[in-house]
Amino acid sequence: MNEQQHSIIPLVEPWLPPACAEAVRRQVETTFVGPGAAAQNFGARLAEACEVHAAVPVSSGTVALSIAAQVLGLKPGDEVIVPAYGVISVINAFAVIGLQPRLAEIDAATGCIDPKRLKEAITPNTRAVVYVDFCGSIGQDLDEVAAICAKQKVPLIEDAAWALGRGRPGRRGGSFGSIGTISFSVPKILTTGQGGAVLAHDEAQRDAAIAAADQGDVNWRRTNLNNAVGSNLRLSDLAAALGSAELDQLEERWQRKRRAYSVLADHLGERLFRAADGDAAMQHIIFVERPDDVVGQLKSQGILAARPYRPQYHHPPYQALRDRDFAASEFWFAHSVYLPFGVALTEEGAARIGSAVQRLNCRFVSPASG
Repeated sequence: MNEQQHSIIPLVEPWLPPACAEAVRRQVETTFVGPGAAAQNFGARLAEACEVHAAVPVSSGTVALSIAAQVLGLKPGDEVIVPAYGVISVINAFAVIGLQPRLAEIDAATGCIDPKRLKEAITPNTRAVVYVDFCGSIGQDLDEVAAICAKQKVPLIEDAAWALGRGRPGRRGGSFGSIGTISFSVPKILTTGQGGAVLAHDEAQRDAAIAAADQGDVNWRRTNLNNAVGSNLRLSDLAAALGSAELDQLEERWQRKRRAYSVLADHLGERLFRAADGDAAMQHIIFVERPDDVVGQLKSQGILAARPYRPQYHHPPYQALRDRDFAASEFWFAHSVYLPFGVALTEEGAARIGSAVQRLNCRFVSPASG
């Protein structure tokens, strides 16, 4: 690797200290690498960390969302409301099992569903609302959305993909909805390469999630008789061993994130996106005119920024969902640039990014005025 390659700061680099490799090595030596006891133990530890009744590890965060909808009893054709802006996996998780997505506008200041716009989006056909803890935020918007759902008697699925280990006294990310999910993909605070979990509030939800992830029947491995059609969507012991090692370091991982974010905030001030709950934003975002040009300027300095998200109705399968004005989503698409934000990002790396952004030849804009 040459000197220039050494100087590259990737968009997302996971932090995998030696304890992670050692945990995987020990699991390999047991020869138990498929779904089993290690995954079950990982689930128990996740439930404790998230302060929920049970956590069922599965193969991805997308799968976790699909299963959460099934646990709530949603059937093909049922309407589910999702944020208008964000990662494609959220809307795909529901469409792939035959649900009918409907979009709710985000709040330009938070990136989360705007409670006022949610009220407009709910229809008599709505069977669930999906709230994404954007950038890990556990803010007031979540309480307002939960109250709206309770009043309308509509279940709330909390997508806490970015919020593992984050929250308030007595409540953690993933515990605020009727059911919750988390993700262990590479950008997240804890990664198993791919993976996720369904966060259940009681035994009935736990058993339904296990059944959905394991051939459709919670008891078939004991009885050798399967009473339903299903698939295999479980997390392996090998992945769980890696996840458990990272769970041991959860607080340290958050401290790394907070230190890097603090350095960036010192450099960029109000130009850096702030999470609605006041904690460090999991993703480092700025808003500029001509964002593609900014991505190019940073790339020339070895800093790999990106523009990873867009309004869901930009994707061909979902174009018909643009039935209202989505000005906030369009603003985020038109102006957001995501700076490197991996857990491995050091304070020195954050300072380098901050200095590079300060030198950019660009005009910054604000979501508040967009």
